[in-house]
Amino acid sequence: MNGIQPASIASAVLLAASLPIGVSLAAQSPATATASASPDSLPLEAGEGRAVAAKLGDELIKSFVFRDQAEAYAAMLRSNAAAGRYDSGTRGALTKLLTDDLQAVHKDGHLHVQLADDGPGQGGGGGGGAKDFPPLIQAAKTIAPGIGYIRFSAFFGTDEEIAGVRKWLAENKDDKVLIFDLRNHHGGGLDEQDAIFSYIFAKKTPLVKMAMAKSVFDERGAPIQSGPTLQFQPEGEKMVATHVAIPAEDTPLRNAKIYLLVSNRTASAAEHFSLAMKSTGRATLIGEATAGANHFGGPAELNQHFAVWMPVGRTYDIKTGKDWEGSGVAPDIAADPKQALILALEKAGLSHEEAVRLDAAEVPAEPVHSDKLRAR
Repeated sequence: MNGIQPASIASAVLLAASLPIGVSLAAQSPATATASASPDSLPLEAGEGRAVAAKLGDELIKSFVFRDQAEAYAAMLRSNAAAGRYDSGTRGALTKLLTDDLQAVHKDGHLHVQLADDGPGQGGGGGGGAKDFPPLIQAAKTIAPGIGYIRFSAFFGTDEEIAGVRKWLAENKDDKVLIFDLRNHHGGGLDEQDAIFSYIFAKKTPLVKMAMAKSVFDERGAPIQSGPTLQFQPEGEKMVATHVAIPAEDTPLRNAKIYLLVSNRTASAAEHFSLAMKSTGRATLIGEATAGANHFGGPAELNQHFAVWMPVGRTYDIKTGKDWEGSGVAPDIAADPKQALILALEKAGLSHEEAVRLDAAEVPAEPVHSDKLRAR
C-alpha cells in the first residue's frame, strides 16, 4: 500500500528523525538480500533512481505539510533526476543523497528517504522500531524523599511502557516534585503523554493544536488515531485537533512541582510534551532548546525498495500559533543539559552536594550531549 499508513502504531507517528538515515522503522528483512549483500549495498537498477525521485516528488506535492515547500522539493528532484544525479550508486547511498538534497532545499526535522521492507506484506516501515532504541523507560524511581524521577528514550505506546508509567505515577502519587528526563528522548506518540496528563492536571485542559490538510485526511486519514484526548474536525481546508488533558484519579500530583530536563536531542513527541507542559505553565523546562522536529506524519512507500517518512501536519501553540520546527522549544531555565538534573534537584530543595551525588548515580543509556547538532 502506498501512502501514509493510518493504522500505524503511535511510534511511527511522531517519531523523531534522529534515526540514522536509511534505517527503516520496521524490521529489515528484504527477500532479495543475500547473506553477503545488505539491502543498502545493493546497486541501483537502470532507471531506478530516476523513478524513485519522480515518485518522491509526486508524493511530496500530494501530502507534505506545506504545498509551496513541496513544489520546491519536487522541482529540485526533477532537475537533479534529469541531470543524472540519481542514476548510479547503491540503494543505501540513494536514500542519503535524496535526503540531503531535500534538506538542502528546506530543512525538516522528520523528512527523510529510507529503505523499505521488501518482506511480504510488510509495507513501508509502518510499525515497531522499539528494538532500535535503548530501553524505553531507563529509570523510574523515587530519587529522593518526595521527588519522583523518570527517564525515557521514546514514547512507543507499548503495553509495557504505559504500565511502567502508570506504576511509577501510582507509586509516587504523594510526591511534591516530579522530574521528567527527556534529554535523550527521540519521539513517539501520545499514549504515555495522556497517561501522565491524567495524573497531573486537575481539569480538562487544552494543550496544543495539530493540523493537516483536509485533502490528505480525506484520502489517507490521520496518522494519529482519534481518541478521547484528540479529535480532528474540519476547519476550512484543514483538519484541526486540540490535544487535551483529561483528569483521572485525584491525587496530590495535581499540585506537584514539575521539572522537564531537555536538550538538543529532545525531539518530536518529546517536544510536543515539552510545549504542552510549558504553554500550560504546568512545568519548568531546564536545559537547552530542543531538536526542532515538529511536523508529524508517518512512513509512505515509494516502491518495494524505498519509502519516505512523510510530514503531513504540524503541531503548534494554542496561544501563539507557532510551532517549533527548526528552532525547538526554548527552556525556561537555560543551562548545560549535562547539569539539568542537578539544577532540578536543587530547585526541589536538595543541597548542591546531594544533587551532584544523585546525578552521578544516573547513567543514561546514551550520553547527554550539548554539541548543538540537530539530528534528522
